[in-house]
This record gives sequence, structure tokens and C-alpha cells, in this order.
Amino acid sequence: MQSDSHTLAGGTEDTTDDTADAAVTLRDWGMSGSRGPVFSDIDLTVESGALAIIRGAAGSGKTSLLLSIAGRMRVDSGEGHVFDLDIRKQARAVRETVSIGHVAGLTDLENDFTVAQHIAERLIMLQPWYKPWVSKTSLREVIDLIRSTFDTATKVIDRLPSDTFTTSDAKSADFLVDADGDTFVSDLSELQKFLLEFGLATLAQKPIVVVDNIDFLREREDRARAWAALLIYQELRRDRHPRRPLTLIVTCEDSSEIDLAFAQLKTEVRPTSVTELNLTP
Repeated sequence: MQSDSHTLAGGTEDTTDDTADAAVTLRDWGMSGSRGPVFSDIDLTVESGALAIIRGAAGSGKTSLLLSIAGRMRVDSGEGHVFDLDIRKQARAVRETVSIGHVAGLTDLENDFTVAQHIAERLIMLQPWYKPWVSKTSLREVIDLIRSTFDTATKVIDRLPSDTFTTSDAKSADFLVDADGDTFVSDLSELQKFLLEFGLATLAQKPIVVVDNIDFLREREDRARAWAALLIYQELRRDRHPRRPLTLIVTCEDSSEIDLAFAQLKTEVRPTSVTELNLTP
């Protein structure tokens, strides 16, 4: 698959060296499978704190490309870096730098688990091997932090025009309907599951989060809300940790809903830049 990329209006000014502050840099990046090229000749630069949108039809290789950036799939050609890490030579270190927010079959949630159980499981994974448990205090702190994030997002939405995003939108997305996180995954909507997967991915506080196929959300309104949630969280992360901005890389077939999110959020969010990479046969 071939590609073309461009930075949308509203990004930062051009510099002499466009890779100086890059979170991800790919040059002639390519992968082949038993049936031929999965993707090829990929050139992409994503600034730290930016949003990158990888767009392509089903079967265009966007999931494989996303996983290769995350150090989860091997490529056959090209050069790729995550910050100063060589993706092909330092895949393990790359995996420690890039979190996966949603990839079907990889981040799937357990329907019989509660929200709190999923959070506890993720916290245990982030701890040393000799500490295979998490205290109720630590769990409550994380739940409180996530609830606080939703509260802050609600305040952002309160300042927006009322025709698209409303406070009730934010409250309906708040899957922590009780302070203990006792809601079962089976009781969550698809949007709530998406937000839970993303929330779990951010617990490690890694500088890059990749999200695959936002189109799996069937309703246009939910896709717009998902884009808005990603952008709002990115902005909250910037406010809380200005020296450690979050870089987002998201794949989709159609990115039109992000225009709706940007139109409503306007000056409330300010990614370093917004870059689109289009995969074509």
C-alpha cells in the first residue's frame, strides 16, 4: 500500500529540521506478507504532543502500520524511530514507550470483570513482578483520578455551544457510575468500553498512545464524542504535565467526525499539530 501525508492547517510553524522534536519518524517504512506488500514507502513525522490520523479503507494495512510503530510487528524495510529509539533494533524499549489504547483482539475487555477489576489488573501489570497485588487505597486513588478527569472534561464541555456536545454527553460517557467502580463491562456501551480501554492505556503515563479503528463505533455521534474525548484528555495531560505532552496516533476509515469535534472544541484543545496519512492501494 502506498501513502501520502500532510499536516493540516493550525499546526506549528515549519522548522529547518522537522524531526528535531519528533515523537515518531518513519522513512520508506514497509512490511510484506505472504500475499505481497501490507504497506510500503511510508514517510511520516509526528511531533511530540501532536495528533496523527492514519486513514485508509479496510485491508489497507493501517492496523499493521500502527502495531509496527508500537514495536509490536516487524517490518521489512525502512527506518523508524520513536524519539531516539530505533524501532527495528529496540522494539522492546519502544513497547515501553508506546501504549495501545484500542486494538481489536489485543485490548478486548472481559465482560465478567468490573471496571475496578480491570483497573486493578492494569495497575498490577505496571508494578514489579514481586508485588502481584494492589491496595484498595491505590485503586481508589486511580478511580478518583479518572472521575476527576471526567469532571474536568465536563467543565470543558459546559463552555461549548449546546448544539453538539452537552454535559449529559460527558455524564453518559462516565462509566464509573459508582465510586467503587463496581459496574460490569457487560453493562457498558461501546463508547464507554472504548473510553475504558483508552483510560487503562494512559495509566502508565507513556508519552505515546496509539488507537486503532475508531470506526468500530457505529454511531456518528459516538465517533465524534470519542474524538472529542481523546483531544480533551490530551489537553488535560498537557496542563498537568507540560513537559511530557501526550502524542496520539489514531487510525480510521473516515476522519470527518474529528472536524465536528474540532469545530466545537475550537480553542479548548491545541495539539502541537494534526497530521493525516492516507493509505491507498
